[in-house]
Amino acid sequence: MAAPTETINYDTFFTAVIKNYDTELRKNFLVSRPGIMVLMDNYGKKDTSGGRIWQGIVEYGSNPSITFFDGAQTFSQEVSQTALPIHVQWRYLGGSVGMTKVEMMENRGQAALFNIAESRIRQATRTMATVLNGEVYSDGTNYGGKTITGLASLVSTTPTTGTVEGLDAATNPFWRNTAVTSCGSFAANGVKGTAQDLVLTAFNNATDGMTDSPNVILSDQATLEYYNRTLLSTTRYLDAQSKTGDLSFRALEYQGIKWYWDRQCPSGRLYGLNTNYIHFVTDPAMLFDWSEPLTYPNQMAFTRLCGTRILLRCTSRMFHFVTDGWSA
Repeated sequence: MAAPTETINYDTFFTAVIKNYDTELRKNFLVSRPGIMVLMDNYGKKDTSGGRIWQGIVEYGSNPSITFFDGAQTFSQEVSQTALPIHVQWRYLGGSVGMTKVEMMENRGQAALFNIAESRIRQATRTMATVLNGEVYSDGTNYGGKTITGLASLVSTTPTTGTVEGLDAATNPFWRNTAVTSCGSFAANGVKGTAQDLVLTAFNNATDGMTDSPNVILSDQATLEYYNRTLLSTTRYLDAQSKTGDLSFRALEYQGIKWYWDRQCPSGRLYGLNTNYIHFVTDPAMLFDWSEPLTYPNQMAFTRLCGTRILLRCTSRMFHFVTDGWSA
């Protein structure tokens, strides 16, 4: 440990702490909350094109000229419409990590200061993850509209109305997810229900019967526990480490896919998602990007700001479903 009289340059010291902790910070951010883990794809979706808005297209419809024919039959020359534009606004999530001169005096030496700085970074990471994960389930109106557009809008309980990513669901039937509300008793209407199986029906409605179908389920804790009760005495758990690297969440299995519960998911709700079409996108140029050290008038303190540029995009709504209103 450094001697009490050792002078430590805050800027150099904090830079060293950030560099040392950066890899762990990014990993811990992923594993902090299930919604982030499912939709972040280990930071696999990136965009470096800049700009305020991400723009893409949604393919739809069919080619009317395709037909069986004989002889010299003519084909339709109608030009088919194949895609419509969508757009998603980039969002910015950030906060500050600081240390006062008093703390530096009371915790002298590299080791003591390192422990404080690292704990502050861990705290900031946990808080950022909790805030972002909560917004996974939002409708995009929180934080004065500065937040991401979450599942409440993208996989809506009212999918036939509203404009999502610039497209009106009312006039574009292909731009709608499957939704079942007021589901009631899981024992009666859930998986292997005594009356019906609304989960299976919703799952099937959100698939094309072949390759495109939901590949992960997110629900609140109670709904997962309702499902767990329907299983045989031997419950199969999937270890997330087997396919997604150094991640720690356990999951039940449904239709061969993982079912996670998330304490920030709305009560009584279950989402079936296809992460090929809905996921976070990050900008490597601003992924846990730290500012230079800052000081403020009338304060003996040092602060650094951390910011991330991110968006949650959906390029097809038809391969997702939501069921809501579950009870025991």
